[in-house]
Amino acid sequence: MKRTSLIVATLCTIVCFSACKEKKFRGFTKTETGLYYKITTKNKDGKVPQEGDYLSLTVSIDADFDSTIVIPSHDRNDVLRQSVFSGDIFEAYSLLKEGEEGEFYIKADSFIMYFFGAMPPPTVKPEDVLHFKIKLNEIKPKEVYEEEMAVKEQEYLEMLDQKKAEEKTLLDEYIAAQKIKVKPTESGLYYIETLKGKGVKAENGKKVTVHYTGKLLDGTVFDSSVERGEPIEFTLGMGMIPGFAEGVSLMKEGGKATLILPSNLAYGERGAGEKIAPYTPIVFDVELVKVSDAENVGVNPLY
Repeated sequence: MKRTSLIVATLCTIVCFSACKEKKFRGFTKTETGLYYKITTKNKDGKVPQEGDYLSLTVSIDADFDSTIVIPSHDRNDVLRQSVFSGDIFEAYSLLKEGEEGEFYIKADSFIMYFFGAMPPPTVKPEDVLHFKIKLNEIKPKEVYEEEMAVKEQEYLEMLDQKKAEEKTLLDEYIAAQKIKVKPTESGLYYIETLKGKGVKAENGKKVTVHYTGKLLDGTVFDSSVERGEPIEFTLGMGMIPGFAEGVSLMKEGGKATLILPSNLAYGERGAGEKIAPYTPIVFDVELVKVSDAENVGVNPLY
């Protein structure tokens, strides 16, 4: 009797699993490779991507086997390549026309292994799948894409040349407008002491505690420990922009100073994200709160 009950329970589990699986894939088409797909927004006149084409996409990912796997909808670019495993994302791309959107179920273990270069964690079972929503916004043949990139690269280089040529004029105008009389150091740093410190002098290799506000020449604040309400601690001279390190090294504990950094002492031709463009001089208002022997305080974030 017990054996009969066990068989019945096992059969019920199999039937339940099959029913749940069928419900998940209801309305989807299964390809020969095992990829489940459904085109949710169609464009019968859309172009079909070819291998090597550059694709502009909007993608989101989730998984019903793990609620922590959520990658919200985001735009990305990719190239249509040969599949790296059966039923992979490249096959999904190939099933869309330009302007179409679809949903796809792709094997989770294979996706993790091939696209993240890692073995799937033990919690990922062979039958687990990731749920993708993909919209194919635009298709560009390789030669068209590369031509556009070459134009953008040339425009970027011209912008760098212009910013570099303008920097000295902008800095000179700022120095004149602020009526700054101090001469720059040999490196080009303008060090303007606003409150003389009476404590220990800062030196490279020492642990320093600093309050600062970083600004552009027009006064726009791009970073401020003062606004965050907590000073930063770091080992002076470790992994930071050179003008900031030089300026702090000229200070004593309790002192305050304004540092004006030409771009070669700051973020140079690379800039710093959206806030600081290439070849941008910047200003720091700095207070040296404390100097002490260095400990493992990490690398200063101003680098």
